[in-house]
Amino acid sequence: MTAKLSQAKEKLLRTGYPRWRNILSCVILVLLATGAVSAWWYAYYTATDVECHKGFLYFSVVWLVVQWVVIGYLFRYQNIPAFARGGIKLLILIGNVWFGLFIFSLQPCAS
Repeated sequence: MTAKLSQAKEKLLRTGYPRWRNILSCVILVLLATGAVSAWWYAYYTATDVECHKGFLYFSVVWLVVQWVVIGYLFRYQNIPAFARGGIKLLILIGNVWFGLFIFSLQPCAS
């Protein structure tokens, strides 16, 4: 029992991460994050009566830059434990889902 617990602890705390996997996961996260924000930008610039949501357009720029910084940190530093790396990736993905749900629930402005 203690051997299995020790193995699980070692697996969660290991910082060894294959370089190809690091590159692949960071590229996928960048594409997903940029895609979510780009979808809002496309909707904003092509839809009519959305001028009142300009603040959310500015917010989306900050949102995207912060995600790029965090993903860059994941890419650059190899000393992040596996449980933290997985948690950060999951938070980025869930955050983008909530961002998309919020942005696309906005109603057109009243004329």
